[in-house]
Amino acid sequence: MKNFYLVCLTILSFGLTAEVSSERLSQIDTSVGSMSMNELRDRRAFLINEQSYLQETQGSTQNPSTVKSTSGRLAEIRAELSAIQKALIAIVGVAAISSLSDDGYNDNVPPVITVNGANPATVELGDAYSDAGATAFDEYHGSTTVTSSSNVDTSAVGSYTVTYTATDLDGNSASASRTVNVVDTTAPVVTVLGDNPATSELDATYTDAGATATDLSGAVEVVTTGEVVTDKLGEYTLTYTATDASGNAGTASRTVNVTDTTSPNFTSPSTFTIDEELTEIGVVTATDNDAEGLTFTIGETTGPAIRGAQAASQLQITSDGVLSFDIAPDYDLQVPDIFLESEPDAFNTTSNTIESLSGYETGATMDFTATVTVSDSTGNTSTQDITVQVRDVGGVDDDTGTGTGTGTGTATGTGTTGVGSNLNTRPQFSSSDTFVVDENVTDIGTVVATVPANGITITYTIGATTAPAYVNELRAQSNLQITSGGDLSFDIAPDYDLQVPDYASAIDQDLYDDRDAYLDCTGTGLGAAACQQTLKTKSLDGYKSGATMNFTAIVTATTSLGVTNNQTVTVQVRDVGGFDDDTGSGTGTGTGTGTGTGTNTIDGING
Repeated sequence: MKNFYLVCLTILSFGLTAEVSSERLSQIDTSVGSMSMNELRDRRAFLINEQSYLQETQGSTQNPSTVKSTSGRLAEIRAELSAIQKALIAIVGVAAISSLSDDGYNDNVPPVITVNGANPATVELGDAYSDAGATAFDEYHGSTTVTSSSNVDTSAVGSYTVTYTATDLDGNSASASRTVNVVDTTAPVVTVLGDNPATSELDATYTDAGATATDLSGAVEVVTTGEVVTDKLGEYTLTYTATDASGNAGTASRTVNVTDTTSPNFTSPSTFTIDEELTEIGVVTATDNDAEGLTFTIGETTGPAIRGAQAASQLQITSDGVLSFDIAPDYDLQVPDIFLESEPDAFNTTSNTIESLSGYETGATMDFTATVTVSDSTGNTSTQDITVQVRDVGGVDDDTGTGTGTGTGTATGTGTTGVGSNLNTRPQFSSSDTFVVDENVTDIGTVVATVPANGITITYTIGATTAPAYVNELRAQSNLQITSGGDLSFDIAPDYDLQVPDYASAIDQDLYDDRDAYLDCTGTGLGAAACQQTLKTKSLDGYKSGATMNFTAIVTATTSLGVTNNQTVTVQVRDVGGFDDDTGSGTGTGTGTGTGTGTNTIDGING
């Protein structure tokens, strides 16, 4: 049986030389063939000791270059031991080889353990670890059983060791090890709580539902970034991030839409009371969360029947809520509702009846109604039914020529504190809505408004200016401004000549000018005269037509009681000196050193 074992061992050893080059195997065979019996035995013992040392070194390191170099040398040792084995068999036979163990030769060579698979090995946190195992081969006893022990814990990140042990039949033991690294490359899973997308009402407080995160490494913190601006309509994003101990980051996000579904609220009364023969009524007001502004519209007017072909008064409203009549209502034009008999004569008879209005006696008003709708920028609307009560002034005979009615001043002066009426406290503009000034000045004039009631003060403000465009976009635009006392002016004096040229009109009138701003002939190859001719369309028809440069803005007059009225003011700026208004040229204004006649000599256009 032992002979069979030794033969198998020899045959198996032949297969272990695959890692050694044929040239090296030839060198080994030559060297072994020249050795004596004693030299063979001594060489064999030396190689076995070296093999044991290298195996121990290989089992204690994870350095790839060291493992590679020791593996190469071990292959050569196995090849040379195999050659020595064959030489001994050839010299003394199998029986002699057996006596090396049976006849007192001490086998102190441990098995050689080979670790299968990767070393070190890597496994993901939380995954099951399946070890690739190891094999062992003993020089004298062949394949040897390998046992292993391990402390690998895949539930915790770290470096662990699997130890392999093999013991041959003579009690010689060998060990090897594998390093197993448990790593975490998986990001935490972030779960958004609550609605996604979520909705928040404009100007409401937004409370975020937050998010949670799970990770195999244990508890992780969720950090929220982003902002929801609830006073501004729009779409906002909140991002939730969780980072584990290994630096893996997981994210999720929530979309929050800030919307406006709240309708505006009316703050002005639903009833206005005014006297007849007036068009101005008052201002309808409302509040809303939407800062972009409100727009007012009005529906069909319902009013009393009017006699004859007289057009009925209709309620109208501006987009910013100024309420008025299109035609001043006349209380006396209502269809009569009573008949008055004449005084009886001496025989107690009446000769005729008179049509009249009961309101002359009862004080009943002439009522007009309509539905006002206010809308915000997101389309939310509210409605209010507005009633305008028109009072009679002067009774049946309100012709001022008779000395009664409004001519006495007693009928219109009693309502300054009446509930729901701002008739006598609404400012009325008495200044013109159009001012005309020359270019290159800032002062314009004074806006004036008055109220009938005493003791009420008025302050003035102005809105944005609408103005013509300038050629040079870097040139600051002239804007209208007003003091609280009504003094109207420009912040920057307007220059008529800086307007964007009117090409079409200039072609019709063959206008051109010689200002440097319009005569950029760089790269054209044109002389000054040719350049002028080429660019002659760049001018303004106002130089001949006298058209003004118009600026407009809305002036608001506000009383100390908070009642307001608006007037659109237009400032017409005239050209001075024509297109050649440079005083240094001696033409145009005629103030220069040239002809001094004030007559523009270019194209015969008078300055």
